[in-house]
Amino acid sequence: MHDFAAMDALLREQWSEPGERECLPCYVGRMLADFGCANKFRWVTRWREHNAPGAVALEQRFVRRGARCDCEVALKIYPDQIPGADPPVPCAGVSRRGSTRPCGVRPRPPPPA
Repeated sequence: MHDFAAMDALLREQWSEPGERECLPCYVGRMLADFGCANKFRWVTRWREHNAPGAVALEQRFVRRGARCDCEVALKIYPDQIPGADPPVPCAGVSRRGSTRPCGVRPRPPPPA
Protein backbone atom coordinates (compact mmCIF):
# COMPACT_ATOMS: atom_id res chain seq x y z
CA MET A 1 0.00 0.00 0.00
CA HIS A 2 1.27 3.47 -0.88
CA ASP A 3 1.54 6.29 1.62
CA PHE A 4 0.38 9.12 -0.64
CA ALA A 5 0.60 11.75 2.11
CA ALA A 6 4.26 10.93 2.69
CA MET A 7 4.95 10.93 -1.07
CA ASP A 8 3.16 14.29 -1.40
CA ALA A 9 5.22 15.75 1.46
CA LEU A 10 8.45 14.45 -0.11
CA LEU A 11 7.54 15.94 -3.50
CA ARG A 12 6.69 19.31 -1.91
CA GLU A 13 10.00 19.26 -0.03
CA GLN A 14 11.94 18.50 -3.20
CA TRP A 15 10.06 21.11 -5.26
CA SER A 16 10.57 23.81 -2.64
CA GLU A 17 14.31 23.15 -2.39
CA PRO A 18 16.23 26.20 -3.65
CA GLY A 19 18.46 25.56 -6.65
CA GLU A 20 22.19 25.64 -5.84
CA ARG A 21 22.72 28.88 -7.79
CA GLU A 22 19.09 30.08 -7.88
CA CYS A 23 18.88 33.74 -6.87
CA LEU A 24 16.60 34.95 -4.10
CA PRO A 25 14.09 36.84 -6.30
CA CYS A 26 13.69 33.90 -8.68
CA TYR A 27 13.26 31.45 -5.81
CA VAL A 28 10.78 33.61 -3.86
CA GLY A 29 8.80 34.26 -7.04
CA ARG A 30 8.65 30.54 -7.83
CA MET A 31 7.56 29.66 -4.29
CA LEU A 32 4.93 32.42 -4.10
CA ALA A 33 3.46 31.25 -7.41
CA ASP A 34 3.31 27.63 -6.26
CA PHE A 35 2.64 27.87 -2.52
CA GLY A 36 1.66 31.46 -1.72
CA CYS A 37 2.62 33.63 1.24
CA ALA A 38 2.27 32.61 4.90
CA ASN A 39 2.63 36.20 6.16
CA LYS A 40 6.21 35.52 7.29
CA PHE A 41 9.63 35.03 5.73
CA ARG A 42 9.09 31.33 5.00
CA TRP A 43 10.73 31.31 1.55
CA VAL A 44 13.32 34.02 2.21
CA THR A 45 14.51 32.09 5.28
CA ARG A 46 14.53 28.74 3.48
CA TRP A 47 16.57 30.25 0.63
CA ARG A 48 19.00 31.94 3.07
CA GLU A 49 19.51 28.76 5.10
CA HIS A 50 20.23 26.76 1.95
CA ASN A 51 22.08 29.24 -0.30
CA ALA A 52 23.48 32.01 1.91
CA PRO A 53 23.80 30.84 5.52
CA GLY A 54 26.22 33.66 6.26
CA ALA A 55 23.59 36.31 5.44
CA VAL A 56 22.17 36.15 8.96
CA ALA A 57 20.69 39.67 8.82
CA LEU A 58 18.85 39.23 5.50
CA GLU A 59 15.36 39.23 6.99
CA GLN A 60 16.16 42.22 9.22
CA ARG A 61 17.48 44.07 6.17
CA PHE A 62 14.15 43.50 4.42
CA VAL A 63 12.21 44.64 7.51
CA ARG A 64 14.19 47.89 7.54
CA ARG A 65 13.16 48.38 3.91
CA GLY A 66 9.48 47.83 4.72
CA ALA A 67 8.95 44.14 3.97
CA ARG A 68 7.64 41.83 6.70
CA CYS A 69 6.87 38.67 4.69
CA ASP A 70 7.69 36.94 1.40
CA CYS A 71 5.00 38.68 -0.64
CA GLU A 72 6.11 42.09 0.65
CA VAL A 73 9.66 41.22 -0.45
CA ALA A 74 8.15 40.69 -3.90
CA LEU A 75 6.12 43.91 -3.81
CA LYS A 76 8.54 46.28 -2.05
CA ILE A 77 12.07 44.95 -2.53
CA TYR A 78 11.99 43.23 -5.92
CA PRO A 79 8.90 44.64 -7.68
CA ASP A 80 10.50 44.25 -11.13
CA GLN A 81 11.73 40.71 -10.50
CA ILE A 82 8.74 39.02 -8.83
CA PRO A 83 6.43 37.56 -9.97
CA GLY A 84 8.10 36.29 -13.09
CA ALA A 85 6.85 36.38 -16.63
CA ASP A 86 4.31 33.95 -17.97
CA PRO A 87 5.87 31.55 -18.80
CA PRO A 88 8.50 32.09 -16.09
CA VAL A 89 11.96 33.19 -17.15
CA PRO A 90 14.54 30.67 -15.93
CA CYS A 91 16.95 31.92 -13.31
CA ALA A 92 20.37 32.74 -14.74
CA GLY A 93 21.99 31.82 -11.43
CA VAL A 94 24.31 33.79 -9.19
CA SER A 95 28.08 33.83 -9.62
CA ARG A 96 28.82 32.29 -6.23
CA ARG A 97 27.03 30.50 -3.43
CA GLY A 98 26.14 32.95 -0.68
CA SER A 99 25.40 35.89 -2.96
CA THR A 100 22.12 37.65 -2.15
CA ARG A 101 22.13 39.61 -5.41
CA PRO A 102 19.59 38.95 -8.17
CA CYS A 103 20.75 36.75 -11.04
CA GLY A 104 20.86 39.48 -13.66
CA VAL A 105 17.92 38.24 -15.73
CA ARG A 106 15.89 40.93 -14.02
CA PRO A 107 16.97 44.45 -12.97
CA ARG A 108 18.46 45.03 -9.50
CA PRO A 109 16.28 46.62 -6.83
CA PRO A 110 16.59 50.36 -6.24
CA PRO A 111 18.87 51.42 -3.38
CA PRO A 112 17.20 51.98 -0.01
CA ALA A 113 15.83 55.45 0.54
